[in-house]
Amino acid sequence: MDPIDTKEQRREKFVYHLETCFNTINHMLIGYVTFYLSYYSYTRGFGRLFTWHIFLCSIGYQFFMAESLLTLYSANSWTNRYSATTKRHLHWVLQAAGCAAIFVGIVIEIYLKEDAGRRHFRSDHAITGLVSLIFIGLSILNGIAAMYTVKIKHIIKPLYVKMFHYLTGIVAFVIGITSLALEYSPRMISVEHKRMLIAFTTITTALTLVGVCKTMFNQFRNLCKSG
Repeated sequence: MDPIDTKEQRREKFVYHLETCFNTINHMLIGYVTFYLSYYSYTRGFGRLFTWHIFLCSIGYQFFMAESLLTLYSANSWTNRYSATTKRHLHWVLQAAGCAAIFVGIVIEIYLKEDAGRRHFRSDHAITGLVSLIFIGLSILNGIAAMYTVKIKHIIKPLYVKMFHYLTGIVAFVIGITSLALEYSPRMISVEHKRMLIAFTTITTALTLVGVCKTMFNQFRNLCKSG
């Protein structure tokens, strides 16, 4: 039994260190993309209102939402020492900051189009941004419900509420990142930088969702056992 236990412990330790390594790479890429888009916004000039649309939506999705999803990940380097309660609080703070930035950024774009007499939500970028905002709203609502699962457990199982919260959050994040990527174009940046940003955002999206997907899988497995 002892050799088997030791081998299992070594495997778990190796997987944990591997996840930690990729998590560190993820933070570096998130930081790079956030800095790049922030610097691009700076070069455009914050005196222009449209620049704030770019900046707020970029940091909303690429930084705040990504980091909020990572707070609950067991291999996340800067939160793994905290308690589950602290992690949830950090998740909510970062999520609230990201949602506020995204909402204001989208409202600015709506105002600019309204002011110019242009039609709304016609491009793929705009449509995916709107869809993402809708799922953000759903995620917030069932996130609030998840805080009161004990009080509403006679109405719906807490596991269902949490699963739906994870799912809507993932969809909101993925579609939001897709919306950003659709706006990377040669008229904004060079083709090389466009490819780099798309590659980096794809990698960060995948690595950011590892922890959430693991949690969802475990919750689904428990759901199947209890069902």
